[in-house]
Amino acid sequence: MASQSANTKKPTFDRDHERKGRKCLMCEQEFTSNHYGERVCQSCKSTSAWRDSSIAA
Repeated sequence: MASQSANTKKPTFDRDHERKGRKCLMCEQEFTSNHYGERVCQSCKSTSAWRDSSIAA
């Protein structure tokens, strides 16, 4: 039986990180994201609405 600790490496991503123009999920303005998981622009991330998690609930 193989040890579970043998599979402790961080998984690799299928895609490369690429800078790309995307539409912000909050303000819908176009911005350049640094990777495919970045969907909110820096302007929106600096707002209290973004920082206050109780609004999203």
